[in-house]
Amino acid sequence: MLTMRQKKAITKELRDRYQRTSKKEKIMMLNEFIRLTGYNRCYACQILKKKERLLGYLNIAGKRIKYITDKKKTKKKKKKSMIKMF
Repeated sequence: MLTMRQKKAITKELRDRYQRTSKKEKIMMLNEFIRLTGYNRCYACQILKKKERLLGYLNIAGKRIKYITDKKKTKKKKKKSMIKMF
């Protein structure tokens, strides 16, 4: 069984290659990734599809911290009311 640190290292290594390969190669990579990590197939696919977006760096107490976001913030669309006033 792999530790979480090892799983993250494997994920980081495979993510870039996974996004650049063809569908047949992705299937083989995904199967091998599932065998190594023990993740569910849907979850493993989501992890490998994610693209990290770097926001910047910050030094706190002598340590360099990297800011990364996974999603773009989107605004929710408001529903139009269906009630008509007569």
